[in-house]
Amino acid sequence: MKQVEIGVGSLKQGLAEFVRVWRQIEGGERVREATPRVNFASLATLLSALTPKRLELLDAVAAKPGLTIRGLATQLDRNYKNVHTDVSALTELGLIERGADGLLSAPYDELLIRAPLKAGT
Repeated sequence: MKQVEIGVGSLKQGLAEFVRVWRQIEGGERVREATPRVNFASLATLLSALTPKRLELLDAVAAKPGLTIRGLATQLDRNYKNVHTDVSALTELGLIERGADGLLSAPYDELLIRAPLKAGT
Protein backbone atom coordinates (compact mmCIF):
# COMPACT_ATOMS: atom_id res chain seq x y z
CA MET A 1 0.00 0.00 0.00
CA LYS A 2 1.44 3.36 -1.04
CA GLN A 3 1.13 5.93 1.72
CA VAL A 4 1.84 9.63 2.05
CA GLU A 5 2.27 11.33 5.41
CA ILE A 6 0.65 14.73 5.73
CA GLY A 7 1.49 16.78 8.77
CA VAL A 8 2.34 19.97 10.51
CA GLY A 9 5.98 20.88 10.90
CA SER A 10 8.32 23.80 10.64
CA LEU A 11 10.94 24.30 7.98
CA LYS A 12 13.53 23.92 10.75
CA GLN A 13 12.19 20.44 11.60
CA GLY A 14 12.22 19.45 7.92
CA LEU A 15 15.81 20.61 7.49
CA ALA A 16 16.88 18.77 10.66
CA GLU A 17 15.39 15.55 9.28
CA PHE A 18 17.15 16.11 5.95
CA VAL A 19 20.51 16.63 7.71
CA ARG A 20 19.98 13.50 9.85
CA VAL A 21 19.37 11.32 6.79
CA TRP A 22 22.22 12.96 4.87
CA ARG A 23 24.65 12.14 7.69
CA GLN A 24 23.45 8.53 7.76
CA ILE A 25 24.15 8.21 4.05
CA GLU A 26 27.56 9.88 4.36
CA GLY A 27 28.42 7.46 7.16
CA GLY A 28 27.67 4.53 4.89
CA GLU A 29 24.50 3.54 6.70
CA ARG A 30 21.72 2.05 4.70
CA VAL A 31 18.68 4.30 4.85
CA ARG A 32 15.36 2.68 4.23
CA GLU A 33 13.03 4.48 1.88
CA ALA A 34 10.93 6.90 3.87
CA THR A 35 7.24 7.50 3.47
CA PRO A 36 6.74 10.59 1.27
CA ARG A 37 5.71 13.65 3.28
CA VAL A 38 3.76 16.82 2.73
CA ASN A 39 4.20 19.30 5.58
CA PHE A 40 2.30 22.45 6.40
CA ALA A 41 3.37 25.29 8.67
CA SER A 42 0.24 25.06 10.81
CA LEU A 43 -2.89 23.01 11.36
CA ALA A 44 -4.93 25.89 9.93
CA THR A 45 -2.89 25.79 6.71
CA LEU A 46 -3.30 22.02 6.45
CA LEU A 47 -7.07 22.27 6.90
CA SER A 48 -7.36 25.06 4.34
CA ALA A 49 -5.44 22.98 1.79
CA LEU A 50 -7.29 19.72 2.46
CA THR A 51 -10.87 20.89 2.65
CA PRO A 52 -13.75 18.41 2.83
CA LYS A 53 -14.52 19.05 -0.87
CA ARG A 54 -10.90 18.38 -1.86
CA LEU A 55 -10.81 15.19 0.19
CA GLU A 56 -14.06 14.08 -1.48
CA LEU A 57 -12.50 14.82 -4.86
CA LEU A 58 -9.33 12.90 -3.95
CA ASP A 59 -11.42 9.95 -2.82
CA ALA A 60 -13.33 9.97 -6.13
CA VAL A 61 -10.10 10.02 -8.17
CA ALA A 62 -8.63 7.17 -6.11
CA ALA A 63 -11.81 5.11 -6.55
CA LYS A 64 -12.10 5.75 -10.28
CA PRO A 65 -8.80 6.74 -11.92
CA GLY A 66 -8.81 7.90 -15.51
CA LEU A 67 -11.40 10.64 -15.24
CA THR A 68 -10.97 14.05 -16.77
CA ILE A 69 -11.66 17.19 -14.76
CA ARG A 70 -14.96 17.57 -16.59
CA GLY A 71 -15.88 13.94 -15.86
CA LEU A 72 -14.96 14.40 -12.23
CA ALA A 73 -17.05 17.58 -11.98
CA THR A 74 -20.00 15.72 -13.48
CA GLN A 75 -19.56 12.73 -11.16
CA LEU A 76 -19.38 14.98 -8.08
CA ASP A 77 -22.11 17.34 -9.33
CA ARG A 78 -19.79 20.32 -8.87
CA ASN A 79 -18.89 23.38 -10.89
CA TYR A 80 -16.10 22.70 -13.43
CA LYS A 81 -14.09 25.78 -12.43
CA ASN A 82 -14.13 24.84 -8.73
CA VAL A 83 -13.10 21.24 -9.50
CA HIS A 84 -10.30 22.54 -11.74
CA THR A 85 -9.04 24.78 -8.91
CA ASP A 86 -9.14 21.89 -6.44
CA VAL A 87 -7.41 19.48 -8.85
CA SER A 88 -4.68 22.07 -9.46
CA ALA A 89 -4.12 22.51 -5.70
CA LEU A 90 -4.00 18.75 -5.09
CA THR A 91 -1.69 18.27 -8.08
CA GLU A 92 0.67 20.89 -6.69
CA LEU A 93 0.77 18.97 -3.40
CA GLY A 94 1.50 15.73 -5.27
CA LEU A 95 -1.73 14.07 -4.16
CA ILE A 96 -3.18 13.87 -7.69
CA GLU A 97 -1.35 13.22 -10.93
CA ARG A 98 -2.51 14.43 -14.31
CA GLY A 99 -1.34 12.43 -17.30
CA ALA A 100 -0.33 13.95 -20.62
CA ASP A 101 -3.77 12.92 -21.86
CA GLY A 102 -5.42 14.91 -19.04
CA LEU A 103 -6.58 11.83 -17.15
CA LEU A 104 -6.38 11.96 -13.37
CA SER A 105 -5.01 9.42 -10.91
CA ALA A 106 -4.08 9.27 -7.23
CA PRO A 107 -0.52 8.03 -6.63
CA TYR A 108 -1.26 6.99 -3.02
CA ASP A 109 -3.68 4.54 -1.47
CA GLU A 110 -3.64 6.06 2.00
CA LEU A 111 -3.17 9.44 3.66
CA LEU A 112 -1.54 9.42 7.09
CA ILE A 113 -2.45 12.74 8.68
CA ARG A 114 -0.52 13.87 11.76
CA ALA A 115 -1.39 17.13 13.42
CA PRO A 116 0.26 17.61 16.82
CA LEU A 117 -1.55 20.03 19.09
CA LYS A 118 1.65 21.19 20.83
CA ALA A 119 4.51 22.78 18.93
CA GLY A 120 7.60 20.60 18.59
CA THR A 121 5.84 17.27 19.21
